Amino acid sequence: MSRNESTWLTLRAGLEEIFLQEHHQSYTVLHNFQYPGKQTPQMIALIGQQTKSLSMHKLRFGLQSQDDNSGEIHLRADQDSLKHQSPILFADCELHNSLTIDYTGSEKLTRDIVRRPLKWHNPVSRGADPLLLAHMLYAKLIAPFSTVICFFAEDFGGLPLVAKVLASWLISFSNRPSDLPASTHSRVLILTRGEDSVNFDEQTATRRFILELGRESERHLGNWTGRSSGKAKQAELSRLLLAQFGGLRVLKLPSLDATPRTWRVLRSKILQDSLELHTRRKEAQVAFSAPHLTAFFHAACDHFCTDIVSPFNFIRASRVANPVPTELPSNLTTFLSLVDDSRILNFAVPVIASALVYNSYLDRMHSFLPASVFKYFFYQLCLCIDPFVAKGLPPVESSPQFTTAIEASFCQYASEVASTALDGITVHRKVLSRFPDVWKNIQSNVICLSCLSRRPEDTLQCRHSLCAPCTTAHGQSDDVEPWTFQVDHCPLCREPNGIKFHHKPDTAGVRAIIAEGGGIRGVIPLTFLQELEKVIDLPMKVQEHFDIAFGSSSGGLIILGLYFNQWSVAQCLDQFQSLSTQAFQKSTWLNLKPFKLVRSFLEVLLSFTTDSRYSSTGINNALKSAFGDNSPFFGGFSGGTKVAIVASTTHDSSTCILANYNGQGRRSQDCGYKFVRPTSIGKELLIWQAARASTAAPTYFKSFKGYHDGGLGGHNNPINLALWEQDTIWSRQKKQPDAVLSLGTGFKRRPDVDDEVEENLSFFRARRNSMAGAPKYPFATRTGAISQDEYRVLWRRT
Repeated sequence: MSRNESTWLTLRAGLEEIFLQEHHQSYTVLHNFQYPGKQTPQMIALIGQQTKSLSMHKLRFGLQSQDDNSGEIHLRADQDSLKHQSPILFADCELHNSLTIDYTGSEKLTRDIVRRPLKWHNPVSRGADPLLLAHMLYAKLIAPFSTVICFFAEDFGGLPLVAKVLASWLISFSNRPSDLPASTHSRVLILTRGEDSVNFDEQTATRRFILELGRESERHLGNWTGRSSGKAKQAELSRLLLAQFGGLRVLKLPSLDATPRTWRVLRSKILQDSLELHTRRKEAQVAFSAPHLTAFFHAACDHFCTDIVSPFNFIRASRVANPVPTELPSNLTTFLSLVDDSRILNFAVPVIASALVYNSYLDRMHSFLPASVFKYFFYQLCLCIDPFVAKGLPPVESSPQFTTAIEASFCQYASEVASTALDGITVHRKVLSRFPDVWKNIQSNVICLSCLSRRPEDTLQCRHSLCAPCTTAHGQSDDVEPWTFQVDHCPLCREPNGIKFHHKPDTAGVRAIIAEGGGIRGVIPLTFLQELEKVIDLPMKVQEHFDIAFGSSSGGLIILGLYFNQWSVAQCLDQFQSLSTQAFQKSTWLNLKPFKLVRSFLEVLLSFTTDSRYSSTGINNALKSAFGDNSPFFGGFSGGTKVAIVASTTHDSSTCILANYNGQGRRSQDCGYKFVRPTSIGKELLIWQAARASTAAPTYFKSFKGYHDGGLGGHNNPINLALWEQDTIWSRQKKQPDAVLSLGTGFKRRPDVDDEVEENLSFFRARRNSMAGAPKYPFATRTGAISQDEYRVLWRRT
């Protein structure tokens, strides 16, 4: 490997900042491993200069040339161990040998160099001290990943100066560098030729060096505290050493003309120390594979550049891409509220523990000790949600029993995942399937009962609901339809399931359809859609082209018919006319002969006294006939499309979204609308009720369950609501959809309007006028009217 290819870390100075540069091309040495995903490399750090370089050559520690590496750290590999279970890496450290930090201009970096500013460093007040920065980097960044750190005493000017360097590590950088167990901290080896090489005794030399280190630590402590003299007692020195290192000893460095056998003996000692430490790391489950080592080091670089005080936390870093859900505590509390007190320990505890393991031990994720993972992420959480404490049960059944029980089950299931070929979902599925009879009485529309971490989206025939990741985990798909999942049996109650779930591919954009409200003019959006279907001319229904569908008022009826009833556009047109006829039924007594002459007056009077001109029974029966009188809105089959209907509240006309989905994102409290999701599944609206809520136009129909017409909240065309919601559903990070089809209801052209009052027809007056022979409306876009011929030209039809 050339010098440029092995360059790993460098420091650079800008006008006002100091940068750490990580060179990713150095990781190519890991690609030479025979099984990178299974081998766990050990790393030996070698700190020095010329003596270090000459010794590396003699020791066969990866150095093939004598290039000047001052101001750099290089990553090399032992070619003889590439196929071993624990290959050996060498960190060749000469970052401290540069008197200045090279200046970097505005030149563009190559793609393999990542430059990070040291955010905690202020060069104006501190100055850019390359020696100090180098040793901070050694202590905080290199040490946690090293099994052995070798100091070459001659390159520092002798043992006393090495003691001075290590004292600065202990006192100035006194916080432990990482959260690794103390028994796995890197060992320090000081290599010296000494004045009396013949009578060199390792134990005596080590004892003398520790005494010197104690004196230097006292001086550093005095400088650090501002006192005239520090007092580093033996106990304090031992504590500092334990916090930083897993051991320290002085070894004799052979002369350059020593026999190869002498050098082999030293090589063997260094490698033996490294292997012993690496074995401890394996036992503590902190020996990382090559991919994990690389990923953790990237994260450690980020941490070093932003926080020089707190230790780097490996366990926390492992969850950066998969953080513990913020809603987990409330989800677990909700789950526990659904469980009978008598089943908390024998049912809720194993289910919660298994769910936490499933959430924490993902495929291709490093497996830390279960007890460490539980303590860091879940111990306090379990104390806070303890149902025995919340319900005021006797102290004997309080938090220690509940939390300890979950911890024991967590460790059991996690160990099973780590020590067997079973993955987390397999172990979790086994636990869930143990309680089919209990699950039959537990359902939720706000939490996925499989993982307890996310909100449910897909409802099985048994009415249990799963989040999308759990549907994927419990289901199967094929190469023809890789994003259609079949869950043969409910993972909870084990009931058979025949529903297939269609998911939007992760990398696919969003396609949205929006239907505006407009009474009987709802036929116009349907006519638009019919024309589009002709243009597309594919053997599939036009509604299958969209991932999210929003409708308000009559537009809501269209969306519900297209997706929940799976009507074709032609069927929807027929049903819409039939629905209108049934819905607009006046009270029968108004048709009696004595009232016919004053019927119009009585209709107005009736609308003021009863808040409705038309019978609620008529529209209720019509909607039940169209959508069924017991079909659930949340959990109803819609072909995988996210469907939402817009309504508004009767007390302040604020906008509400009634939907068949939950979405995984969080909506801000000031988003301008309310997403309605009852906390109890028994309070969910049926499809006909959602339709009724969105079409309850004041003075024409009574309000329904506190809702009336969706257009009254300012979103008769709910396009903005759809744009906001698609970001919540799929975490789009404010990306716009790939395609949006917004269907308006048209308007008359001014030259054709005899009475300008008719230009903005109300929802239901439009229906009445159409029944009286009002002329048809031309096709229209949201910005202006176009003729049918212009429409065909727009869609390239002749």
